[in-house]
Amino acid sequence: MKKVGKAVLWMVAIFAALEILGMILTYSSRRIRPRTVLTLEVQGDLPEQPPQDPFEHLAGRPTTTVTDVVEALERARTDARITGLRVDVGFSTMRMAKLQEIREKVREFNRSGKFSVAYLEFASNGSYYLASACQTVMILPKSELHVHGLMASSTFFKGALDKLGVAPDLYHIGEYKNATNVFTEKKFTPAHREATQPLLEDWYGEFVRGVAEGRRMKPEDVESAIRKGPFSSQEALAAGLVDRVGYEDEARHFVKQKNHGSDNHLTAREYARRTEPRARTKLAVIYATGTIVPGRSGDDPFGGAAMGSETVAEQFRNAREDAAVKAVVLRVDSPGGSAFSSEVIRREVEITRREKPVVVSMSDVAASGGYWIAMSASKIVAQPGTITGSIGVLTGKFNLTGLYNKLGLTNDYVATSDNATLDYPFQNFTPAQRQSVERSMRDIYQNFLQGVADGRHMPVAAVDKIAQGRVWSGERARELGLVDELGGLDRAIDAARGLAKIPKGQSVRLELLPPPKSLLERVLEIFGNARVLSWNASPRSWLARPWLERLEALARERKQKFDDNDFSG
Repeated sequence: MKKVGKAVLWMVAIFAALEILGMILTYSSRRIRPRTVLTLEVQGDLPEQPPQDPFEHLAGRPTTTVTDVVEALERARTDARITGLRVDVGFSTMRMAKLQEIREKVREFNRSGKFSVAYLEFASNGSYYLASACQTVMILPKSELHVHGLMASSTFFKGALDKLGVAPDLYHIGEYKNATNVFTEKKFTPAHREATQPLLEDWYGEFVRGVAEGRRMKPEDVESAIRKGPFSSQEALAAGLVDRVGYEDEARHFVKQKNHGSDNHLTAREYARRTEPRARTKLAVIYATGTIVPGRSGDDPFGGAAMGSETVAEQFRNAREDAAVKAVVLRVDSPGGSAFSSEVIRREVEITRREKPVVVSMSDVAASGGYWIAMSASKIVAQPGTITGSIGVLTGKFNLTGLYNKLGLTNDYVATSDNATLDYPFQNFTPAQRQSVERSMRDIYQNFLQGVADGRHMPVAAVDKIAQGRVWSGERARELGLVDELGGLDRAIDAARGLAKIPKGQSVRLELLPPPKSLLERVLEIFGNARVLSWNASPRSWLARPWLERLEALARERKQKFDDNDFSG
């Protein structure tokens, strides 16, 4: 009995020690020292959500997301332990809306009375626009401030397709629905140019106003400077576009001086983790990023993100069933995709809205199918530079007969009916098939118009006037009634709190959906999807045939797409 008693006591002591150790580790992992500077490194693009693949975490350092930055800057603004911000801005590939999102949070941070310093090794339009939000802008000596205005361009593939013998048989509804133009034209059509120019001018106006506010200059002086760009580091200093010229070690020393000699610093991502509220009340943030497709989310054939309707619908169901979730924020960054998959997601928005508020936060792009999934929300929030709208339909296929002839390949078929060849990539649509395709497109377009009319409380005729496949900036979309408010993720979260009647002082935790896959889930998924290669197969079956099948499948693809052009400047 004594031995049993001692064993029990030892077990209790061990569990108590483990509990105390856990409390110590938890405290240490959340501890933030006084006079700490928040650091943010911006290179390329900032993703909307953490990588879903755990192998990516193992392969490199943790990924900082837009949500990490927004939440970190929001909390740091009122945290007495955080005294300043340093932003190292590399070459940025972010579009206007994301840049505006981060800029506005930096500006709010400045208004709290704390210092902010941006360091530039080289500055493009986008990286300088972001850096200009900081109180002090520093650039590397013998570098360049490559600021010289914005432009939008598209690559047209018609000439290449002609040489390859690939014939596009594509159709669209909407005068400005121009995504297929890159396959059927060799330059901008008047409608294509008419839709693109105002969007670019809206972005340029935002760029000039933002730099003018950040640098405390008149907008006309900023425009005059831009026309003279690009600048050497010394020229940028003389023009008042930067405050200091120096190397990275000198920038570190300058920040240390601003921080009264303290060298304490913490990355925005780690700070966001350490300060995550431990609240029972939750707001669900559902990420809707990439091209909209049926099934599960993953990667599309061209290396981008694919938003699976099944995955997103599942997250809405999870949010509805969780009593602690009081509202949902749908974070959209999508150029569109399948009309039918978009409707699956929109339906989940509609069902959820009956029980809990659903607020849409538009990131860089929420166009076509990206707008379709948003149109039934309780409220829509977008940045001034968001690309949205594109209410229209397009579809079609590519005829590969000419290409196969050049390669010495032939293809033949048997069919049970005339329409069996509807998706056949070796002939154009027959007149009867074209009528069927156009009838389906008209139905989808009318459903789109009616959905916008219902969600935005507008007459269908009024929606049609601003639809026609035309893209709008977030600012113009608000004026037209397609968007309720201008702002970023934080504004959408505030709106969701308000609609859910959550008291202002009450702490709320963000539930990010879908959650990243565990390593075990990913391993099981890989083995579950593995295909065994048969060594008895002929060389053509394991070498040539899969590629030919993929080519034919791409040509056969006839889903209603909502893709829009890529703008860069």
